[in-house]
Amino acid sequence: MALGKLGKKDIISRLSDDVLIHVLSRLQTKDAVRTCVLSSRWRNLWTLIYNFYFDDGEDDPFGRCPKFEKFVDGVLSVCQSKDVHNFYLDCTMISDDEISHVVPWISFAVEHKVRNLNLKVDIDRVGVWLVRLPQSLLTCSSLVELSMLSDCIFDIPESSVVCFPSLKIIFMSIRSPDGNLMKKLFRNCPVLEDLSIHGSNLNNKNELTFDINVPTLKMFRIWLGMDYYVSKHKFVITARDLECLHIQDYTSSNFLVNDSPFLDVASLDVHEMPGAIDEMDELEANRAMELLRGINCTKSLSLTAYTMEFLSLAIKDNMPTFPNLIDLELGIKASFGWKLLPHFLGSSPNLESLTLEMNHGVECALQGFLRFEAKGVPSCLRLRLKEIEITDMRGMCGELEVIKYLLKNSEVLEKLEVNFLSSTKKKYLRRQILNYYRGSPTCEIKFI
Repeated sequence: MALGKLGKKDIISRLSDDVLIHVLSRLQTKDAVRTCVLSSRWRNLWTLIYNFYFDDGEDDPFGRCPKFEKFVDGVLSVCQSKDVHNFYLDCTMISDDEISHVVPWISFAVEHKVRNLNLKVDIDRVGVWLVRLPQSLLTCSSLVELSMLSDCIFDIPESSVVCFPSLKIIFMSIRSPDGNLMKKLFRNCPVLEDLSIHGSNLNNKNELTFDINVPTLKMFRIWLGMDYYVSKHKFVITARDLECLHIQDYTSSNFLVNDSPFLDVASLDVHEMPGAIDEMDELEANRAMELLRGINCTKSLSLTAYTMEFLSLAIKDNMPTFPNLIDLELGIKASFGWKLLPHFLGSSPNLESLTLEMNHGVECALQGFLRFEAKGVPSCLRLRLKEIEITDMRGMCGELEVIKYLLKNSEVLEKLEVNFLSSTKKKYLRRQILNYYRGSPTCEIKFI
């Protein structure tokens, strides 16, 4: 046993300083600092780390260590690394008196050529709403990834020259957005590829326009919530190279997507928050349809049941054509989804894969929407559709009728997979489905 332990010690002692520094840089900074007591060799080794992870609430979920500022100041004051790869700062427990420490810490990261900067400051706990960023950050040439989980680090002066020549990824969580400043930021990121925006509690009834004009953008994600009215906010997305778009909007904001011919994947979850004052109306439904038109070039499309609910009120034969669509995933509420399915099938001539996710949260309410009514057989069923997946099936509100229609008319179908919500009717439903006529003699049916 003693020889085994000695062997392990020898292995560590043989490692070079560079390897040990690499290991220490992957630890939480407080743990890296603790290694200074191991031996004389380790005493100053941690001062060469190039990743910094500071969290003022760590190991203290019900309170806060009063020495946090002194610890961060002390660590940064003895840092010997010339470059900082990752700088993570979480000040969710910070007080009014301590907020002044944040700017010098950010400046330290910039001065040491930070590549990945992750900042989180809880502005609800302090008396100031915005902390002005150091000017050096606005022109940081080394920064590749920027994550800002607070409004307090987004006060960019109008007079600033903003240019992040290397910045490729931005994630921001905001509560008091400024459309002009965001526009200025995005337009001065010449290589930006990945943008994520999380907006919560946007209780601003003034009309705000966000112009997201980024020619190099490939991935855009946005989540909006906590507006208890129909939002007046408008998002104009101009990104010709856009490949992936994910929108989750609980505010009924107005989205306009300009020319995006290379769009591969798009997912939409558009609906109001529970308890919204304004009921869903034609304006909101038309907004959802306009958004759908803007992404009609996508190859893969996913729409939640709530989105389908909006679209069902705006259809009126205005469904756009999806010439490139191969993969379609639809959330189906019994009272809304079946109305739209024929329109999507008829507008997607190259569709190869169809997924229907049953949503049983709301029982059938609008009788006019219950039945699946198809007029004719769309070309995608006769020539293209190869796979169908149906999840959470309960055998209600036209589900069997839809399966019967799809099996009969999908002439090149290779596989139908059905997932049952419960096993109560599983045996009966299996027997029913297996007895249906199949337009494709090679179709395999799988039950889960």
